[in-house]
Amino acid sequence: MAGDGVAFVLTAGDPACRVAGAALWPGVPLESLARTDLRPRAPFEGPLFDLLAERGRGETVGLVVPAVWVGKGGERAALGDLVPIADHVGLEGRGPLTGRWPAGAPREFPSMTDIYQPSDVRSCDGARVYSSGVAAAGVADARRLTRFETRAVREGGWPIVSDSLVPVAIVAAYYGLRLAACALVQAPRYDRE
Repeated sequence: MAGDGVAFVLTAGDPACRVAGAALWPGVPLESLARTDLRPRAPFEGPLFDLLAERGRGETVGLVVPAVWVGKGGERAALGDLVPIADHVGLEGRGPLTGRWPAGAPREFPSMTDIYQPSDVRSCDGARVYSSGVAAAGVADARRLTRFETRAVREGGWPIVSDSLVPVAIVAAYYGLRLAACALVQAPRYDRE
């Protein structure tokens, strides 16, 4: 069955993320958003809210976002590997539901319990799927961590960081959606200490 329960695929605008999304869930409608659109600045504004608001509650959305592997020791994910996400921790301190809310919108933070569906991330023929799911750290800029983020990631032991994952997860949870989320491992553009 095409998609294995995934009704819609959302990827970062990066061409490699689009290719991975199409390979993971062939035949499933796919949309791509720029990284800036995956990180809304105001609640209920922008393409991310528009796309996810149209989905039906309980649907599973396939998601492919770029991430940087920061895990230490043991097995390592290679560049281009896909890493299913089983959970996340938000380190950024600001989210997509921060700011002025429109009148009439329920003002409660959504439950993040069981939002991730890592078992729905299976490779057909594309990049290797690494692991059965990891916890990812959500950061402001995955390619340039702040001192706080660097220390928290090191102490928490989260193997990957992404600047596009957590905002999408929060908006999806707000609309009652689940995520078959996958991080595409990319190279950092700077030296980590």
